Amino acid sequence: NIMIDNSRRDIMEQTNRSRRSVTMYHNNKVLIYHGSDHVIRTPVYCGGKDDNDYGNGFYTTEYEERAKSWAALNGNPSSSIVNKYELDLENLRILDLAEFGVLAWIAEVVYNRGMIQEPAEILGRRIVEMYKVDTSSYDIIKGYRADDSYTQVIEAFLLNQINIAEVERLFYKGSLGNQIFLKSEKAFHQIHWLESYETAYDIQYAEEDLRIRREVNKFMQGRMRAILMDGYTVPGVTARYAVQKKLNYHKETDYYE
Repeated sequence: NIMIDNSRRDIMEQTNRSRRSVTMYHNNKVLIYHGSDHVIRTPVYCGGKDDNDYGNGFYTTEYEERAKSWAALNGNPSSSIVNKYELDLENLRILDLAEFGVLAWIAEVVYNRGMIQEPAEILGRRIVEMYKVDTSSYDIIKGYRADDSYTQVIEAFLLNQINIAEVERLFYKGSLGNQIFLKSEKAFHQIHWLESYETAYDIQYAEEDLRIRREVNKFMQGRMRAILMDGYTVPGVTARYAVQKKLNYHKETDYYE
């Protein structure tokens, strides 16, 4: 059995606390937020890009503060907008990737985004074949948020430079947060705009984001030096280990065997 380490267990406990803190609005409805540089009253089905984390759809979060930071980072100093919605979950099929383990999440991101380096793409395709969840019948997907620069972490995993516990730790450290992805046309019919407001551009969001990205890059560079110069072998569940045979995920204790 490949057990989780203490850092990964801490991540799991903090994630569970975050999930418990999400408040159901009423009658199976939730409040969700989208950070942008403009007001979006009516999200358009298939109006996005195919090469985002979970494909073409509408990306939101349950956490207002997270939407504010996304608006500041993805918008511009003159226009950072938080759009607030009510989402009716009645009769929607929801896929929470956390219930299938980080390999399922990696498989989903690789399937939609692809990888830059060919060796990572080759191993990524195998991870997709073995661990991707069939999302075709789902209306909503919940899971980690990646962005263009953080896909280097997934690529490093596929190149056997880090293990899955380190993937989770680096994404949690980056605080990109979980997202709620509206996938189906049915889901788009059940989201209702409540309000939009401009949030002040806070330079601290950008500075904190830059600081964390530098820390992640520093870790990745140090790991690469250790592998190339010292012959360091990455322990735990690496991509190479994960494709040797299909690993079973135990969501209660968050480990693979």
